[in-house]
Amino acid sequence: MRASFSKLAIAVGLAFPLMAANGANAETLRLAGTGGIIEAMRQVAPQFKAATGIELQVIVGLGTSGAMRAIADGKIDVVAAGLPLNSEQTKGSLVSHPFARTPMVLITSHPKPNGIKAADIATIVAAENPKWEDGTPLRLILRTKVDSDSATIERLIPGVKDADTRARLRPDIPVAATDQDNVELAQRLPGSFGLAGYGQIVAEKCDLRVVPIDGIVPSLKTLEDGSYRYEKKFYLVFPRDRNAGAEKLLQFLRSDAGRQALLATGNLPVGE
Repeated sequence: MRASFSKLAIAVGLAFPLMAANGANAETLRLAGTGGIIEAMRQVAPQFKAATGIELQVIVGLGTSGAMRAIADGKIDVVAAGLPLNSEQTKGSLVSHPFARTPMVLITSHPKPNGIKAADIATIVAAENPKWEDGTPLRLILRTKVDSDSATIERLIPGVKDADTRARLRPDIPVAATDQDNVELAQRLPGSFGLAGYGQIVAEKCDLRVVPIDGIVPSLKTLEDGSYRYEKKFYLVFPRDRNAGAEKLLQFLRSDAGRQALLATGNLPVGE
């Protein structure tokens, strides 16, 4: 049976009573969203409060889809999303603004992974028994088909989309449902080979290595100078007519203090 590693239902059950209890507090800004930056936002929260007096309540476990439903119901104030609003969503009451970007990286528990060519990634994903250069098994981890990371890597790396489709037919390959499930599994599985955002690895202090692609080690420096070209971007999403606190959060993240807070979590700030 295909492995499933989601704790979403538990997190949602715990989160919504907390949201309801705090909804009336004008000095609290409620945020939820993609697991790839949720820990970073938790670490940014105290600095945001020190600068503005506003408590940033970061609700864990909803993911982008759950957070979008919650903001539509008025249960949260802002979403940290892994994708911009689509054309249909932009017709509604929501707006989105990019605020951070981080390298999209291949991750592994292997203590000394060899580098990989981008042209070989699809072959590795499609292989039945791939191995690292030292002969140890390479254990592939997939994300759900609708996950933004899956869509990003399929767009950036030729051939990965077809290889991913074939890999999903194999019951022995685990599929991680959330960003947190993904890194937990990657840390437990010997020789793991998966996909994540660099910022999540830094913010959550994961015991994982990043894999060089085409000889370039992913880092904030190599992403910023353009030598590493695989990135994921994050957006703040909030209603046009309920945006005072969210606008302050966006302004803070674009301030010197906010930019430093993002850099400390492995994310490059994105300006206007």
